[in-house]
Amino acid sequence: MDRAIVLLSGGIDSAVALWWAKSQGWDVRPLTFDYFGRPKREHVAIDDLVRRAAAGPVRSLPLPFLKEVDDLRPSGFENAALNESPEGYVPARNLIFYSLAAYYAELDGTRYLVGGHNGTDPESFPDASPKFFGHLNGLLGMSLWSYANSPVEVVLPLAGTAKEDVLRLGHRLGVPFELTWSCYWDQDVHCGTCVSCTERRAGLAAGGLAGRGPLGGGAGGDRRSPPPQA
Repeated sequence: MDRAIVLLSGGIDSAVALWWAKSQGWDVRPLTFDYFGRPKREHVAIDDLVRRAAAGPVRSLPLPFLKEVDDLRPSGFENAALNESPEGYVPARNLIFYSLAAYYAELDGTRYLVGGHNGTDPESFPDASPKFFGHLNGLLGMSLWSYANSPVEVVLPLAGTAKEDVLRLGHRLGVPFELTWSCYWDQDVHCGTCVSCTERRAGLAAGGLAGRGPLGGGAGGDRRSPPPQA
């Protein structure tokens, strides 16, 4: 049986990627990262999803130095171009995440690294594009000593897929959307106004899945304005 490390965020896309990997019959090894300011609700969602998918245990790596650009503003940075970066941007995030995933993949003899990057992610984040991961797959072949006998490959089952189609796929696979967390804020319910919440609501509506958990008109409710920042 092939092994797969699935990178989990607790959101819809990574949950669908997890259920997709399970549907391939792979031995799934969930991986997540605990970086600066990450909402604790995401970790709750990951634990709930992994438990439901019977895919545990979760390997969680602490990366306290890793910060979003918005979190770096108080201390400042010299690259003025970053002032125009999108909400939620972390410099070289996926290069760091997948490099660490590859480290464990070689130790564990894992064949696949599965990411839940959908078709619209590359519009905001260059390191979420199929082109980026194509280059990364080439680098893995030059980075891992045992690659010739134990190759490692990044697989993106949602690449080129619109959010509503990701949700339709997840629905067919039985993904419990009510357990996922999409909001940038750390609170009891989704704020309903951040970029991630807006995309979630629009995707559920377009996918014909209104009522399937938070921001779809079902359990969890919407909070129309975000809480004040500390």
